[in-house]
Amino acid sequence: MFVRPGKVLELELGQARGWLVIDCFIMGASWGGIRMAQDVTRAETEMLARLMTLKSSLAAIPVGGAKTGIAADPLNVDKKNLIQKFVEKTKELLVKGSYIPGSDIGFSEEDLQYLYSILGDRRRPTLHRGQSILSDTGLAVAESLHASIEALKHIKNIEDVEMFSLQGFGNMGTAAAYLLGRRGYIMVAVSNRYHTLFDPKGLDIDQLLDLRTRHGENCLRIYAERNPASRLLPPKDITHIKTDIFVPGARPKTITGPIPCRIVAPIANYPISVTTARILEHKGINIIPDIISTAGGAIASALTLLNRSFEENRKTISKITHYNMKIAVTMAQRKNTTPLEEAYKKAWRRINKLRASPLGILEYAKTWTAVGETNVFTQTPKIMKLWAAAS
Repeated sequence: MFVRPGKVLELELGQARGWLVIDCFIMGASWGGIRMAQDVTRAETEMLARLMTLKSSLAAIPVGGAKTGIAADPLNVDKKNLIQKFVEKTKELLVKGSYIPGSDIGFSEEDLQYLYSILGDRRRPTLHRGQSILSDTGLAVAESLHASIEALKHIKNIEDVEMFSLQGFGNMGTAAAYLLGRRGYIMVAVSNRYHTLFDPKGLDIDQLLDLRTRHGENCLRIYAERNPASRLLPPKDITHIKTDIFVPGARPKTITGPIPCRIVAPIANYPISVTTARILEHKGINIIPDIISTAGGAIASALTLLNRSFEENRKTISKITHYNMKIAVTMAQRKNTTPLEEAYKKAWRRINKLRASPLGILEYAKTWTAVGETNVFTQTPKIMKLWAAAS
């Protein structure tokens, strides 16, 4: 059977407790990041696992969604010891390739590398490898973020969009700032757990990235000290700053009301509920579906196993993103709904067809055919073999 029910593992990790939630297995595999935060809950972890299933489905990757939530402060915990205990509790799933972990909030790509080292490097960790502040995973997500913005502007003929504000300046946020800046957008505000940094004339992204590398979460404060034209505000003020594009990059459902922007373009999972998205769309605020704008990491992770270059993968991310945005926005206009709803519906339909019959895999193939890369999808068995095989 192509689609099997998942499971929930309660994890007692000594210093902390956590949950490995597998929403479902598709072709025997599931994947999703490890989130470490003091206030993470089982409910949040279950929701994120379900969203990973939907994200992969819409991106035409036949892998089930999963998520690990660990309730611990990543800055005040013996993380290596905690990772060791996590591997002990989940080793069978990790070795079989039934669960493929990734980085997430509080769990860096360096942490992920350590996890794989405990396993004896039995599995290729796809995109996840320790490197500079700009990770391949972050850049892949940033690629889908940028492509979704460009697609929306083209489909709805939205002009004069150049300023953006960014919630979160971690692995995903730094890459988003870098790529959008390189593509001509101006960042006027950015936040982290301590501050919002604001300059209506634009922030120096390169300087911020350098400070982030050298000073971590203190980078916004140090930037403000060195650049008097900028201002430090409370973290929550990031949602009150007028801009063209607001990029939410924190926790689920952080947007509960109108934002002074024209476009909401997420790099976080489920930052806005379907109900709130309807309200904001009626107020003229365009909501890009999170399962489209954040899918770049999943797409590139799958393609990396086929030994393609990262640059080639980024082009494919852009094509799939444009394709899915066109469908979601067009269907929303036709049905008087929202792109967010239509994206979720399409993902669910695809999963249900695969659950009903192995022929449902043809729905996944349609996306790759539509973007001119049928040859990629025909190599799916090779991808699954690479995930499942231990060296």
